[in-house]
Amino acid sequence: MDFKEFSDFSVDFIRDRDELFLLLNEAAEFEHTVMCSYLYTLMTLKRSVDEGVTAEELVAINRWRQYIRNVAFDEMVHFCLVNNLITALGGAPNFNRPDFPVPVGRFPADYEFTLAPFCESTIQHFMYIERPLDSDVKDGASYSNKRNYYREIRTDLYSPTRSDYPTQGHLYHSIAFGLRRLAADHGESKLFAGAGDSQLTSDVFAIPELFAITNLASAERAIEKIVIEGEGAPSHSSTSHFASFSKISAELAVLKAARPNFEPARRAATNPRLLDPIRRQRTTHVTHPLAMRVVDLGNCIYVLMLRCLAQVAAPYSVPQSERASLGDAAVQLMYVFASMGDAATRLPLKSGGGAQRAGLTLETDGPGGVMVQRCATQLLSERALQLAQAVRQLDSKLALHGAADQLDSIGQMLARLS
Repeated sequence: MDFKEFSDFSVDFIRDRDELFLLLNEAAEFEHTVMCSYLYTLMTLKRSVDEGVTAEELVAINRWRQYIRNVAFDEMVHFCLVNNLITALGGAPNFNRPDFPVPVGRFPADYEFTLAPFCESTIQHFMYIERPLDSDVKDGASYSNKRNYYREIRTDLYSPTRSDYPTQGHLYHSIAFGLRRLAADHGESKLFAGAGDSQLTSDVFAIPELFAITNLASAERAIEKIVIEGEGAPSHSSTSHFASFSKISAELAVLKAARPNFEPARRAATNPRLLDPIRRQRTTHVTHPLAMRVVDLGNCIYVLMLRCLAQVAAPYSVPQSERASLGDAAVQLMYVFASMGDAATRLPLKSGGGAQRAGLTLETDGPGGVMVQRCATQLLSERALQLAQAVRQLDSKLALHGAADQLDSIGQMLARLS
């Protein structure tokens, strides 16, 4: 990619490794946050004509489901590659993110993030997030009343400080310029001082797009992949995330014109909360007993998945077979997580019933860092088996597609590694 396309944007503030770590950690949290936002919307889509859609409409819904699933998968790859960059530079991988809703100002570029059901405004918002640099795309109607935000940019401090930028593409190109500068100043071998064997790669996951970052060339390859595939692509691409959401938007408009009452998604809450100790009267607080149980367990499965990923990326010597098993556990947990998310959007939000549905809140209270190596698989196994028992108690009330059996299998596999 020609970085000259970004010559209108100053990147001189990246002067040392600490400033680079700051930007990369923000990028990791961004990719994690946007991936969760897409997954929530995906989970709200209807799955049967019994939910008030025609057979033709269901075909379109299933197509949109695949589009969004593919985009969310790409975001997961981007999330892993950013963490590989952090590890390559000698830092610790970052699996954290802010809780939803994420207001304007937490991330730059006028972005805000919510957990929102599928609708015209949500898809328009996704197009805005993934917009090419050379296009003028408006945000979704539900996101148009933004308050002005301000990020102080300080170049006079030795401490690393956050910056602002118009798109994610500019952020990643700032990182690329910083890498080039520091490589020239210190040499590539000193800059990429991290252990390459603790990265999230295709040796652990059956994902060819994941690769180790060990030098400037592989770092720039990762940045180019992230920018071209998703947010901030310098020119329109028929396979970009922006193109996928544009197709959905156009098809949705046609079907809505043919039948104005067409609703492709369940009436899931926007930004549901399970825990709300400060504002107990919050309208999106989940209070239906069964929904609370499903959301609680779904959140726990999500955190367990993150802990497995953290162990795969642990910066110490772990046998490759153990890393592969932990990676397999994380992938399997993603499928269980999806089953719980689908179940949550079928249940009422409130204890008194009503039309509004619940949804996974993805509250984490911090997923935690890397565990002690010698007992990590034991602790992860204990948690998986505990969750399997809890989910099994719900089998008689909900169709969870074998979620309890999957958790039990994951727990037993991890126990064999202990």
